[in-house]
Amino acid sequence: MRGIKVFLGRHKFINVVVCVICVWIMIGCYDFYRVDVKNDRPACCYEVSLVDGAGHYVGAGYSFDTYANPSSGEYEYAFYVFGNLVKSTFTN
Repeated sequence: MRGIKVFLGRHKFINVVVCVICVWIMIGCYDFYRVDVKNDRPACCYEVSLVDGAGHYVGAGYSFDTYANPSSGEYEYAFYVFGNLVKSTFTN
């Protein structure tokens, strides 16, 4: 037990970085849940543009493109992390 306390005491910077990454992942997961399951806008993002029901929301390192499809009534979105597409529900 003493070894763990010594390690954590000497590596405060690493502890802070790990905590920040964990909080970032939790916020991203919460926003993804809101968009994917609840069909709602993300809570921790700011809206860049909203045109004809389509929105672009930007968070810290991730973003969403959302669109309410008028023909099918489905809520479609694309989820990006650092500019890379992770998941998309857009139909052609």
